[in-house]
Amino acid sequence: MPALADVSPENLIGAWADWCLADMKQPGIVMGHSMGGAIAQAMALKRPDRVLGLVLAGTGAQLPVNPLLIANLESHPEVALKQIMQWSLTKEAPSDLVSKSLMQALAYDPRRAVREFMACQTFDMRPYLAQIRVPKALIAADHDRMTPISRFKDFQGAWPNTPLYTVKSAGHLMMLEQPDQFNAILTTIRSRREFGSESTI
Repeated sequence: MPALADVSPENLIGAWADWCLADMKQPGIVMGHSMGGAIAQAMALKRPDRVLGLVLAGTGAQLPVNPLLIANLESHPEVALKQIMQWSLTKEAPSDLVSKSLMQALAYDPRRAVREFMACQTFDMRPYLAQIRVPKALIAADHDRMTPISRFKDFQGAWPNTPLYTVKSAGHLMMLEQPDQFNAILTTIRSRREFGSESTI
């Protein structure tokens, strides 16, 4: 996804949604994780004719960020990036996954991370959730410290009939910690009648 360095943080989510919509070759079901879930929601709100369904994992209608984390990214980026990685996995995560995730975290541009966290800080889809009428499914991890399962209350209040699936013994990076569980949930979602038997997630 492009950095869109000329876009202000408060407009980044919407700009990324526009970029993704322009890149879609045909209408389809969109899955978004974390900040990607915010982008997916914006896509569905903007173009329900293009987004035929939503699968939202480890995200929320709001994505508040601790201001101290943003400050640490600016002053002590290596420490902050390491902390983000530690918050994204459970203590029981395999050591090789931890080491690989740490390497990826430390390789990320901290200036870009600051902009992205500021974009999350300003994101608030709550007033518009009722306008998103496409089929939806929600996936949460039981030990997610970045976007805890309590974040899904807004979704459940606006979309009371939307199923919520839980990945057990996993943190924010649930698809890496528990890939079999996560993929089984996607298979279940794919088979749901409202998503269509030929859907691709």
